[in-house]
Amino acid sequence: MDFFVEMEIGFPPDYDPEKLAEITRKERERASEITAAGTFFKEVWIVPCQRSRILICTADDATQLHETFASLPAWRWSKLQATPLVECAVGASICIPD
Repeated sequence: MDFFVEMEIGFPPDYDPEKLAEITRKERERASEITAAGTFFKEVWIVPCQRSRILICTADDATQLHETFASLPAWRWSKLQATPLVECAVGASICIPD
């Protein structure tokens, strides 16, 4: 199942710069591992000048989606909004999944 995910990482402004650099390094490392493991990150866009991402992610269900994002080191400071997506015909006014 595909999900549209809006993700924003919001570290406190006074957060220790050394800790921030370490978490950022670990976050990139973990994201690379997830990417290498399969098809979770289908599409990723960076929002300019922000610590935000817009993603299309593939997961078996909402639990797997949650567990994967929770495995990221910056999870504690992240806000996520996930919306499940269903495929429908172009121009359809209503999409009812099978």
